[in-house]
Amino acid sequence: MGPQYILVFAVCFLASLLGPLCGIGGGVIIKPVVDAMNVMSVSTVSFLSSMSVLIMSLSTLAQNAASGQSDIDARAMSPIAVSSAVGGVIGKMLFNRLGSVFPDAELVGAVQAAVLIVLAVLVLAYTLNKARIKGLKLENAWAQALIGFCAGACWSFLGIGGGPFNLAILVFFFAMESKPAAQASLFIIAFSQTASLIYTLATGSVPAFLPVVLLGMAAMAVLGSVVGRRLLRRMDSAAVDKLYVFALVLIIVICTYNFIRFSVL
Repeated sequence: MGPQYILVFAVCFLASLLGPLCGIGGGVIIKPVVDAMNVMSVSTVSFLSSMSVLIMSLSTLAQNAASGQSDIDARAMSPIAVSSAVGGVIGKMLFNRLGSVFPDAELVGAVQAAVLIVLAVLVLAYTLNKARIKGLKLENAWAQALIGFCAGACWSFLGIGGGPFNLAILVFFFAMESKPAAQASLFIIAFSQTASLIYTLATGSVPAFLPVVLLGMAAMAVLGSVVGRRLLRRMDSAAVDKLYVFALVLIIVICTYNFIRFSVL
């Protein structure tokens, strides 16, 4: 294991801080940053990123439940969470299919980067103008399930947890406040990433990776979750919102670089 993996672990830790702080699983940072480092294949990055996100979300949810600080209404969130899990499997199938149709991994990486750029720009525009945009409050279970399915499929295809996008969806479509939405986002992420992992294991499509890298990223995901929860106690809503916007801008910059690298360089 080369020294470059120390940087991978650092990225995983810093990205995992965002889970407790603003509901971002971290994969949306880990995936493009590690892609840009060019230390492992696109499929391996997607798998390890998804694993890190799953571990971080489960760790944070468990800590919240143990401390009595969970604001999640599991019954109300079930249609979204379960459908996102189904969507997660479909998204993984689409990713595998794209990889077989386009064996050039660089092209697959370019497609993922392009989709992430578009989504991040849209969410950033909404976030900066949400005070002037009237949201919805969907209560129909089928409508909730449809949104969860589409979101789960998209995030799984991209190899991310979808945290920043889940947050915008929950605020806009379900009229949730930022802090409850952050916890609900992690709840959804846990469902979709678990389903995606089960599918990957069942189909034998786990890419080659160094076990020590997975262990290191898992440890950093848990550590990031613990430290992130402590930082949250010292931050007000305004600070969390600024961090969220910064994360979106960072995603756009990194994904733009990756798109150029994959498609042009």
